[in-house]
Amino acid sequence: MATTFEPGTRCWVPDDKEGWLGVEVTKASNNNSKHQIELVSEDGRTFNIETANLDETNTDLPMLRNPTEAVEDLTELSYLNEPSVLNAIKVRYSQFEIYTYSGIVLIAANPFERNDELYAPHRIERYAGKRRGEEEPHLFAIAEDAYRCMKTDGKNQSIVVSGESGAGKTVSAKYIMRYMASVESDGDHEMSEVEKQILATNPIMEAFGNAKTTRNDNSSRFGKYLEILFNKDTVITGARIRTYLLERSRLVFQPKIERNYHIFYQIMEGLDQDSKEKFGLTKTEDFHYLNQGGIPRIAGVDDAKEFKETSDALKLIGVNEETQLQIYRMLAALLHLGNIEIKKTRNDAFLSADEPSLVKACELLGLDPNNFSKWIVKKQITTRSEKIVSNLNYQQAIVARDSVAKYIYSSLFDWLVEYVNADLCPPAVAENIKSFIGVLDIYGFEHFEVNSFEQFCINYANEKLQQEFNQHVFKLEQEEYIREEIEWSFIEFSDNQPCISLIENKLGVLSLLDEESRLPAGNDQSWADKMFQTLAKPPTDKVFKKPRFGNNKFIVAHYALDVPYDVEGFIEKNRDTVSEGHLDVLAATSDPLLKQVLETVERAAEKVAAEQAANASARPGRKVVNRKPTLGSIFKASLVELMDTINSTNVHYIRCIKPNEEKKAWEFDPVMVLSQLRACGVLETIKISCAGYPSRSPYAEFAKAYSILLHSSEWQKFVTGFPSESDARNLCQKILAVSIDDPMKYQLGSTKIFFKAGILAFLEKLRSQKVHRSAVTVQKYIRGSNARREYSATMASLVATQSLVRGFLTRARVTRERQLHAATLLQTISRGFLARKKVSAALVSVIRVQSVVRGHQTRLRVMRQRHEGAARCLQTVWRTYSAKRAYATKMHSIVLIQSLIRRKHAIAELKQLKVESKSVDHMKKLQYNLENKIIDLTQQLTGKNDNIKSLVREIESLKLLAEEGKQHQETFKQKEVEHQKSLDVVHATHLEKVGGLTDELERAKKDHEEAQSKISQLLDEKTSLKEEIEGHKKELDRVKQLAQDKDVTNRELNVTVEKLKSELEELTKQIQSGRVASLGPSAASRGIINGGSPSISWNSTHDTYTRPVSFNGSSNGEIPNVEAIETELWNSYRDTKILHKEIIDGLLKNMKPPVATVALELTKKEVLFPARIIIIILSDMWRLGLTGESEKFLGEVLSAIQTVVGSLKEDDIISHGAFWLTNTHELYSFICYAQSMIVGDENAANSMTEGEYEEYLQLVAVIKEDFESLSYNIYNMWMKRMQKMLEKRCISAVVLTQSLPGFTAPDNLMQKVFSSSSQYKMDDILTFFNHVYWSMKAYFIEPSIVSEVIVELLKFVDAFCFNDLIMRRSFLSWKRGLQINYNVTRLEEWCKGHDIREGSTYLAHLLQVAKLLQLRKNTPDDIEIIYEICYALKPSQIQKVVANYYIADYETPLPPAVLKAVADKVKQQGGNATQYLEPVNNTGNFEDPFRKIEKRPFANVEAYVPSYLNVPHLRRIIELVSKNAIAQQMLESAESTLVSNEEGVVAN
Repeated sequence: MATTFEPGTRCWVPDDKEGWLGVEVTKASNNNSKHQIELVSEDGRTFNIETANLDETNTDLPMLRNPTEAVEDLTELSYLNEPSVLNAIKVRYSQFEIYTYSGIVLIAANPFERNDELYAPHRIERYAGKRRGEEEPHLFAIAEDAYRCMKTDGKNQSIVVSGESGAGKTVSAKYIMRYMASVESDGDHEMSEVEKQILATNPIMEAFGNAKTTRNDNSSRFGKYLEILFNKDTVITGARIRTYLLERSRLVFQPKIERNYHIFYQIMEGLDQDSKEKFGLTKTEDFHYLNQGGIPRIAGVDDAKEFKETSDALKLIGVNEETQLQIYRMLAALLHLGNIEIKKTRNDAFLSADEPSLVKACELLGLDPNNFSKWIVKKQITTRSEKIVSNLNYQQAIVARDSVAKYIYSSLFDWLVEYVNADLCPPAVAENIKSFIGVLDIYGFEHFEVNSFEQFCINYANEKLQQEFNQHVFKLEQEEYIREEIEWSFIEFSDNQPCISLIENKLGVLSLLDEESRLPAGNDQSWADKMFQTLAKPPTDKVFKKPRFGNNKFIVAHYALDVPYDVEGFIEKNRDTVSEGHLDVLAATSDPLLKQVLETVERAAEKVAAEQAANASARPGRKVVNRKPTLGSIFKASLVELMDTINSTNVHYIRCIKPNEEKKAWEFDPVMVLSQLRACGVLETIKISCAGYPSRSPYAEFAKAYSILLHSSEWQKFVTGFPSESDARNLCQKILAVSIDDPMKYQLGSTKIFFKAGILAFLEKLRSQKVHRSAVTVQKYIRGSNARREYSATMASLVATQSLVRGFLTRARVTRERQLHAATLLQTISRGFLARKKVSAALVSVIRVQSVVRGHQTRLRVMRQRHEGAARCLQTVWRTYSAKRAYATKMHSIVLIQSLIRRKHAIAELKQLKVESKSVDHMKKLQYNLENKIIDLTQQLTGKNDNIKSLVREIESLKLLAEEGKQHQETFKQKEVEHQKSLDVVHATHLEKVGGLTDELERAKKDHEEAQSKISQLLDEKTSLKEEIEGHKKELDRVKQLAQDKDVTNRELNVTVEKLKSELEELTKQIQSGRVASLGPSAASRGIINGGSPSISWNSTHDTYTRPVSFNGSSNGEIPNVEAIETELWNSYRDTKILHKEIIDGLLKNMKPPVATVALELTKKEVLFPARIIIIILSDMWRLGLTGESEKFLGEVLSAIQTVVGSLKEDDIISHGAFWLTNTHELYSFICYAQSMIVGDENAANSMTEGEYEEYLQLVAVIKEDFESLSYNIYNMWMKRMQKMLEKRCISAVVLTQSLPGFTAPDNLMQKVFSSSSQYKMDDILTFFNHVYWSMKAYFIEPSIVSEVIVELLKFVDAFCFNDLIMRRSFLSWKRGLQINYNVTRLEEWCKGHDIREGSTYLAHLLQVAKLLQLRKNTPDDIEIIYEICYALKPSQIQKVVANYYIADYETPLPPAVLKAVADKVKQQGGNATQYLEPVNNTGNFEDPFRKIEKRPFANVEAYVPSYLNVPHLRRIIELVSKNAIAQQMLESAESTLVSNEEGVVAN
């Protein structure tokens, strides 16, 4: 099929700097059967092409350019050619997309920038379970594909990661391993120990096998194949590592600006000073093996930190610290080996056995320095009959020294790999292996100015891998053709088998190398001559060439390019031998680790030798000779084993690309990338694809894209309905029939249509032309319609104008006539009006003057009356005030006199009472005196008490106290006998004081009689009250009797207290203390019963017990039996089994929180009853001294609450979580209240010993910390569960829902047909937020907490939806922006309606990305406007949205200048270009907001137990606690009344 190069056609032409240059056809002509084409590049250069034909097979024609270039899969390109592939990768890289598919291959371009977000855990979650192609290209998609294939098909998998040094192979392999170890791990569970050990192999292998090179700061200097092992349940059980071709020469030599292996610099920086002194390590610059590169440190790398990671990784795989020190000692010894100074003589070399570096190295390795130094300068040749020892020259001695160092280091590396394998894959694990996934991190194709043995082996390995890759691609291509049942012919592709045969055949390069290496006199030039004689002739001369000049090089034609190899050093490197003498010296080492290392090498050599012997014995007629294997033969055997393993697995490929040589972030060198694409086989894959049907499309997608080529009647039903697969197939056949003349250009498969190269571009061109024609037709009719409409409107306007003018003139004439008539009429009316107005004004003026005068007179009269009344009022008030003041002064004087006299009498009487109170006979006298005093006191009280009701309440209190006194009397009688002896001792002392008190009492009586006479006078002045007093005489008599009885009780109480305390105190305090002591079993004694735990109580200012909180209860007016109540409570708390069962099972687990609704308003007692019940029990336990029981009780409560919250179902998590949060905060507030109360009460501290006080404070502090942890855990569990609920809803509701009519964006057809996921609307989101909001409100959660919770959820919705939105492909359109803006605005309005301020601030990313989708994006100026409007979005986020913007058919594609402008903005910003996702706090690490608010106050706690709870024991405890609280309150009230009465008695 001929290609038409019309003007405007875009093409590619070769270019030395850019690789390929984009051009456009500006002129095309045909003269004399010659086609002339003029091309102009983007930079203005002109190219002219003249050719005989325009056939697509003509190689002189420029390659066509694709209309769409930034595709995610290169096979989707219409023109699948080299420049198109290069440009697609370049365009994606410029948009900060480093991954691109090329069929089965993932191309990864190194960004040279740290991209942690690109491999974050949420990325793993996003790709887990997804099919390849559902998400944007990523190495996690390859890893997931491998994992799912292994899981579903049960077949082993391999992932081959290749590329040149610095392309990012090691990092890619590392993240693949991380994905495998994390993909099946739930976010709530940590990785297993095995998975951690597998990840720990990375820092170990990198430390011992990676180094800084000119191309890469962390270049792998070995190949690695890691097998991640799975059991039958697809659970990771272990791993195995195979390594290939460690670069041994790096140990002894590093070019400029390069480094040795990382581990040496790590031990120099990270090893402790003592160990460094022990190992003789000083500075990096002091060691020859470390200072050759001249740059001992890498910018941005902390070797000390890396050493810590390496040590931790070694420890994780089982290498203890002692073994690690042995490893570091061996590495230090190697550094000292490099510092050995060999002296140079004329022909020989000399080394003294006491050379310092030699001595130190031998000391660290446990070797004999004499023998070791001997074999550095001498060699031994073994013949059939004897051994010959000869001297080495200086250069040979240096080689011998370095060979030993390389041998030891490579042996240590192999031992370390074997140790890792033994730890990760012990025999028990190996028996349970069901399948594995292998990750091959191997060097890519290498081509330097000087290529030696290492490059030859590397390129040989790449030849084998490329052959397997080609065969695999070919196989997949043919399998798809067969699966789709299309007609196909055999696809030919270039095979590199001749190159492989050249290397590994019987007379190949490796065989000749091994043969020459085994000859004692073998050398590099002799080997080269043999190759030229053997291989530089047919058929190998096509892949093996001799250079024109010189015989020291040979050229191999690899699949990528021809590589010249320098033969110098091949023989020595292939031998890789250490002299027999050195091997014997090493075998005699005293270092146990070195012995193990050497044994590992011997086992490996014996294994290779046995395999070679087995292969040789399999050939009949050949004699088996045991020979030491060469490095080339070992590498070949391991490579064959690797290829056998890969061929037995399903292979996935990742090709890493190094975009520039300078390692600059986001810089793209097209020529360099093009050479790598050729070397890594990507272009070979394209050639294989192009040989068949490279382009393919599913029927539904093809029908949807190209149905426009048919008449609308043929596809209208397909687009608007739900078509079947057969409908799509029929429509596709119709489209192809009218579009493509040659049926050989496509094939119809079972599910896809296959096209030859360029056909899709041709169809796209037809489609564009049809769209263009349709647009022109639509414009034509619209413009015609507009013109006709404009003409009709003009004619109608002219007619309307004429009518208006004529009407205007007529109306003007009529208007003038009407105005003349109206003027006459107006004059008549106005003159009459003015006359009437003048008369009316005169009348009004007269009336107004009269009114003013009369009003003035009336106001004067009223004012005079008010002044007279005020004067009388002031006189009355002043006279009243004067009388009251005189009365008050008189009363004050009287009271003062009374007080002085009473105080004097009381002091005297008190002195007498202190002596006489101990005498029983005197008590009888005192009783008689007290009776008289009570009568006098009664007359005084009746004279002063104006409120009879208050007196009645005091009488009732005295009744209660009297009854209580009777009960206490019996108790004190028993105690009186016990203290009778102590009474006799002090009785004698009391009698001496009685005499003095008697005299004082007589004087007091006289003073009392004088005061009584004054009181009588005062009583006479109040004769008006006598009638009322007579009515209450009977009640007063009864009071007198009660007071007498009470006095007897008080006397007994006083005697008892004196016996107990042996001191004299004021009478009132003795009575009070005696009453408190009689309440029952003391808390202190019970504390002793409880195992010696301290008694915890709170003391009031009267030294009586007070609870932390008071309890509301009802009373029938009787004082309960306090002692019986406390005994029952004591027994109930001691029986912890029943109490804990009812609290845990009955109250906490079986409790039903009250339903939180908007209509029903709950009370605090209905919401907080679990917390308050626990508070009541805890407070009473502390009162009784049950500290240990309370601690155990609280421990079970905390555990039960956390268990209950953790087991909540999804339907209950919102309301029940809020319920338990508020109750937990109530409990925490109580603990804080109790702590502050005991700390601030000095009496409480004094009532306990220092040890008890400290123990109590420690207990409360521990409980407080436990409640803080509980609150934190509940809040985090609650928030995390709610976020999980939002995760299922918010994407469907906010991002996908299209609620705004008229602007519906088309959905993906296949997703529309096959989607089965739940669909949520914005109403569901608003319902969710309503549920959260009103649950917290109903359960009395503080408003600040409510706001903070809502804000956190809003932030989560904003970040989660934004991250999902920005990652979607073919989705971000301006219609979607309208829908998202509408959905988010509804949420914003909800916030305003519920007093959540600045709700739009927390939804800024969604709102601004919706605006961004709706704004113009056609010029760089538009982009500047976008940056101003979308201030909350980072430049990288704006770039991602713009790059993913979906262009509708009717929209203009975004110009490259716009894409470049947003990319440049990101680069100017600095930082990470791929950090475009917003952080989402879905790990559950929220700060507890309850710690920031004030604690809840405590006053009265109402005991409330819901009726539905079956907790009889708990109900009884609450009842007892309430009764006890009532009794305490009644006793306190009675005591206060009694004290006041007694003070009055003493005063009288």
